[in-house]
Amino acid sequence: MKKLIPLLLIVALVGCAKKEWSKEYLTNKCNKEMAKEEELQKMLNKDQISQICDCAADKMMAKYKSEAEADKDKAGAEEIGRTCALEVMQSK
Repeated sequence: MKKLIPLLLIVALVGCAKKEWSKEYLTNKCNKEMAKEEELQKMLNKDQISQICDCAADKMMAKYKSEAEADKDKAGAEEIGRTCALEVMQSK
């Protein structure tokens, strides 16, 4: 399951960030995409998902200047998702 969360974050944050590159847009899109995943809903509550998305959006905005730049670094984006998910899951 820990491998699934970073992959979903990549899809939610990078693959779907078509309109603009802002924290608000990334966070909203991430929350919507993560909310669709039933397996995640069983593991994490809405607050935890929100925390993961907020963390990932902050780190994505700090590391990448644009969607195109993030698209070129899938491994880096996955690491951001993994780090944020682990931080939130360990604080349970």
